[in-house]
Parts: sequence; structure tokens; C-alpha cells
Amino acid sequence: MASSSLSASFPLLFILAISYPVLAWGSKPIPFNDNKSFFCFKFRVHIINGFSSNKNPLSLHCWSQDNDLGNHTLYIGGDFNFKFGLASFGKTIFHCDFKWAEKHRFANVFTDGMESSTCCDTNSCYWKTEDDGIYFSNDNKNYIKRLDWLK
Repeated sequence: MASSSLSASFPLLFILAISYPVLAWGSKPIPFNDNKSFFCFKFRVHIINGFSSNKNPLSLHCWSQDNDLGNHTLYIGGDFNFKFGLASFGKTIFHCDFKWAEKHRFANVFTDGMESSTCCDTNSCYWKTEDDGIYFSNDNKNYIKRLDWLK
């Protein structure tokens, strides 16, 4: 009778044993020998003003469901950035409202499952505003145009 009780609790003990390291990691990446992470939990998002003139600086307001990051004004080369960890439950999404002179654009600058996979290698996502639109990069070197300005 005691052996059947032990064998019945074995699956539960096994699950707890293999789950403990995952739970103990919390929101820290798991390091490998090449200093890259298999799981990415912490990120930094950069919003950079890449306009050709300071005549009209970039105005932006960024927020998530849990955090209002406030209003910011960036001049050429200005970099507003913020860091965060992924939500334990639910999805992490950060939004920004961009305004430049008479143009504007709303964008999700970080969505768990989209930018999280793209930016995992560097743990950073970069958004750069240019005169013709808003560009994205995960290395601050190779940008692709993601959005056009709206009037």
C-alpha cells in the first residue's frame, strides 16, 4: 500500500523537481557559454530622433498597461529609452504616440512575441524617427522602415 502511494506521488514530485529551476530563475536570462541568452526576459527600448532639423522636435508619450512613461521632447540625436522585464502573466506591450510638427503616428514599440523575439540577441529594440517615417532595428545599425507618418 505504501509503495502505491509513493508511485502515485512520483509524477507530482517529478514535475516539481523539473519546475524548480525554472521558477528559481525568475525573470533572469539563462546564460550560455557565448554570453547569449536562450530565454530573454529583460529588454530596453530606445526611441531616437533622427530628423534632419531641430525646427520641430519629436514629442512622444509612451505607456504600457502598468506604466505611464510620460511626455518627452527629443531634439536631433536625442534618445529616450526605458528598460523593463516581461510580465509574468499576460502580455507585455508598450505603446508610443509620436508627434512631429503636423504629423503623428501611434505605434506598439514592444509587443511580447514580436519584438521580444527580434530583439532577444541584443536585449534592445531601437526606433528611429526620420523625415519620411519611423524605422526599427535590433542593433542600432541596420534599420528597416516600419511606419509612415500620418497627417
